[in-house]
Amino acid sequence: MPSSCSARRAALAVSCLLSATSFSAMAHGIAGDRIFPATLTVDDPAVADELALPTVTYTRSGVDANGVGPTSQIDVNASYAKRITDRLGVSVQLGQSFYDVANAKGRNGWQDITVGAKYQAYVNAPHEVLVSLGVTRELPHTGSAQTGADTVGNTKPTLYFGKGMGDLPVQALRPFAITGTVGYQVSDKKPSSVDTTNGGYENRIVGGLTLQYSIPYLQSQVHHYDLPGWAEKLTPIVELSYSSPVTRPSTVPMQLMIAPGVVYSEDSWQFAVEALIPANRNTGTNVGVIAELHFFLDDIFPKSLGRPVVDWFR
Repeated sequence: MPSSCSARRAALAVSCLLSATSFSAMAHGIAGDRIFPATLTVDDPAVADELALPTVTYTRSGVDANGVGPTSQIDVNASYAKRITDRLGVSVQLGQSFYDVANAKGRNGWQDITVGAKYQAYVNAPHEVLVSLGVTRELPHTGSAQTGADTVGNTKPTLYFGKGMGDLPVQALRPFAITGTVGYQVSDKKPSSVDTTNGGYENRIVGGLTLQYSIPYLQSQVHHYDLPGWAEKLTPIVELSYSSPVTRPSTVPMQLMIAPGVVYSEDSWQFAVEALIPANRNTGTNVGVIAELHFFLDDIFPKSLGRPVVDWFR
């Protein structure tokens, strides 16, 4: 949870943060014939051995109330997810932020480290349903003060879900899928009703939804069209991420971000790129971009690093 309004907006955009955070599972997230790709601003429901390196986000904010700006921000993140068992995984994310401020000296520094755990609670293969439960923890004082890293931590229990539409009677709709998250972010310290600049943060509902159209699913499960090889590996996607205060006083109002883009998937890796479009004024007025290279370690190292930890001793 960044320490300023503009920093929070950037964090929402990469909410991959717990995202880049795309901390995923079980051979990329499989439910029947459906493979849920790793997503960028809304964490996917899988539990897997994965490495997102790098996730790069660019955002731009205008001149603030003190006449400072415009400011361009680039965040470079890495996240690693590791299965302990087939259903239980842990994750860690870290990154750096780089600021370029008009008529001022640029600065850069580390973001706070985020750790997490996720448990795959339910799979329904015939109906392509995947549900997981998890919790993430932002560790305060692990980032750089000069780039606004938090001195107050937060804990966020989260529900993750995915539903493929392969069981629908209308063939044209079967390649579609939705995923989403609902989390309750609890701050270690709340703002004072007397002084909201005391360093605290309100508790917040944080989550999102994605709508995906899987061309790989279309080609393999619905109808095989004569498409170029590269086109068969695309999944157009739209993500909606949100963050809304639920306790008072609050320091940041509700934020909404829309992220349309596309995922290109190979067997052991994927590349995704999306625009970051503020959906309300609290989130900003400038369009940004996020891109990620994602590796599925369970496919790259199936007999070693990509195996669950419990299998190392068998």
